[in-house]
Amino acid sequence: MSADRFARAAVGRLDEIAHAMERKWGVDRLPRIVDAALASRFRAQGEKLNEALRSERPDAIAAQAAAMERAWAALDAAAIAAGAQPLAPVIWETVLPSTGEVIAIVRTAEEASAMARDRSGAVYTLAEVAVAIDAFGDQVRAVKATFPGASVTAVRARELSIGSAASERAEESRRRLGRSPTRARPRKRPGGFQNAFAPLPGITPRTDGFDWERGDDIPF
Repeated sequence: MSADRFARAAVGRLDEIAHAMERKWGVDRLPRIVDAALASRFRAQGEKLNEALRSERPDAIAAQAAAMERAWAALDAAAIAAGAQPLAPVIWETVLPSTGEVIAIVRTAEEASAMARDRSGAVYTLAEVAVAIDAFGDQVRAVKATFPGASVTAVRARELSIGSAASERAEESRRRLGRSPTRARPRKRPGGFQNAFAPLPGITPRTDGFDWERGDDIPF
């Protein structure tokens, strides 16, 4: 196997390990639940991997990917030793009556992020379900409270602020003033490993003589 193919294989394997850890512990959760010094070394190793990827040197990429595998294994072991609990999502599935789409409902955003990676359908949290129930309006909630066991079988569409006359007037006002509406931008996972391991706030990577180029610098 050529050095270039070996490096690509090493990065592919590391990507699978990172995904498995995110499914187990939640996205970006594992570095937060281990010792700060270990988390700092983990972030520093991530930066060294990014440096190797930017260099496009197959030997450096393979070495740093192997070191990153050890870093993930160390965080996993440390979290278990500290008594931290991996995600154990309880999943409820149901079918949307209008489309037949199967959706999943979990408790938390961390569980939703972990489950969405392996599902083709949408994953909702209990907080999002609460938002949907709130959108039913007072009448539906009053019926449910007055008649225990009553079921919601359909909800008539009602005019919402989105797309309403009031919203259109606000949009026209913004156009006249030359302003653009502010839109939330969805969070995107960086491509590959570029900037995937930004340093934790208040944590400075180690600079006490470790030879990061060797790839065996994390003392696990």
